[in-house]
Amino acid sequence: MSGHHPDAAAAHSPVRTEPKRLNVAVSPATVRALEHVIEREGVSLTEALRRLVGYGDFVYRAVRQNGEQLTVAGPDGTREVVIL
Repeated sequence: MSGHHPDAAAAHSPVRTEPKRLNVAVSPATVRALEHVIEREGVSLTEALRRLVGYGDFVYRAVRQNGEQLTVAGPDGTREVVIL
């Protein structure tokens, strides 16, 4: 035996995850946010949800995990995003 662990090859292979179907109740504010993305970007409900979750995950990780500060720059100036 070479000391090779039988699961070592599996640990280095790419992880394949299948989509997971969820059935959730959301607030009216969440519905409005989803409808806004659908109307503005012309995407499906599923894609709107993916995008908003992705944006939220990005912000969450930056602030909560990495301790970073986020700023938003626009035509009216720059403001700091504070997540409580």
